[in-house]
Amino acid sequence: MAMETSASALSQFVILAQTTQGRALEALIGQALDHSSVFVFGELLDCPNVKALQGSEFQRALELLRLFAYGTYPDYKARQNELGELTAAQKRKLQLLTLVTMATRDKLLKYSDLEAAVDVSSTRELEDLTIEAVYQNLLVAKMDQENQCVLVDSCACRDCRDEDIDYIIETLSNWQQSAQGMIQALDGAVAYANTSHEKQKVAMEELEKEVKSIRDSLKEGESTKAGGVGCTRMQIDEADEESKRAKSTRGRWVGGKH
Repeated sequence: MAMETSASALSQFVILAQTTQGRALEALIGQALDHSSVFVFGELLDCPNVKALQGSEFQRALELLRLFAYGTYPDYKARQNELGELTAAQKRKLQLLTLVTMATRDKLLKYSDLEAAVDVSSTRELEDLTIEAVYQNLLVAKMDQENQCVLVDSCACRDCRDEDIDYIIETLSNWQQSAQGMIQALDGAVAYANTSHEKQKVAMEELEKEVKSIRDSLKEGESTKAGGVGCTRMQIDEADEESKRAKSTRGRWVGGKH
């Protein structure tokens, strides 16, 4: 929503700049720089009437617009005599844009470096500025008050100059290499996981076969033992019968002698 509001506000200034010249255009640029929702200025810089300010008595307005599109607060301080004084709103906006520029270069920003860059004298002022940058959707970050630093997750984009193209290409190339390295690492992890799974599957199958074999062996042993006990009992019974018959026969022979 904030980006849509910013684009909508900028488009209004771009439309007006198509038919505005001279001092009126200088005033229009000042209004764009004051506007609380406009943080990119490339489309306004591309307007023919704005480009025509180059070499005119209103060139200062063009240079100031370029500073807000590409520069930082230290850049302004170095050219303050040339560019003149900023309004309070313009100063605040340039400080916010300075935070964005620093966030594009490093994801851990020390309080001391930030305070020097945006020219504030207290930690409270810096934290208020950082909170405003977050609410304006210029930064996605959190403050680490214990370690006195800002941890940046992401940040908004600023206008791009021709001389920035090489740096952007280099950054994207490094990102691509990192992404490819990550993909290769993930592919390796997936391959290792698949191999481990197959090995575990084979090991489980072998274990199940071994368990089944042991169970079958135990069952066979129990059957053999049960059969052996049955034969022994039969032999004992037969022996008892033979003993009885022998006694009976002996008894008859004894009776006959009497």
